[in-house]
Amino acid sequence: MKTEKMGRVAGVAQAATQKSATDFKLSQQRHQASCDQLAQLEQFKREYEQKLEAMSEGGMPARQLQDFRVFLANLNQAIEQQGKESGMSQQSLDSAREVWLKKTQRSSSLDQLVEQLQTGQRRDRDKAEQRDADEKSMGRNGADF
Repeated sequence: MKTEKMGRVAGVAQAATQKSATDFKLSQQRHQASCDQLAQLEQFKREYEQKLEAMSEGGMPARQLQDFRVFLANLNQAIEQQGKESGMSQQSLDSAREVWLKKTQRSSSLDQLVEQLQTGQRRDRDKAEQRDADEKSMGRNGADF
């Protein structure tokens, strides 16, 4: 009976472990997407700065130069914001990883406990069967005399 209850508890723990693994995987994907977006913004900025430099060497109207600078300032803000978002997604990823590791450890411990209980039940059942067999054997031997 105790083994059955612990088996159910272990099953619930296993389901919680699977859910936390799914959450961890989703968190990894979100973090990767956030990092990819940051890298794209940084690459775009480098390309835009190179374009600005090449265009300014040949001379450009002040208005166009001002537009480039405003755009770069906006791009820098976007990069800063995306950097913060990437940092937050890293924290979320770290948290999801910790939850998954704790749930995995708990589930493993419960599985080991269930295995120990089952082993104890088998041992007790084997002893009882051996005792019954010994009693029957002694009963037959006593009837033979």
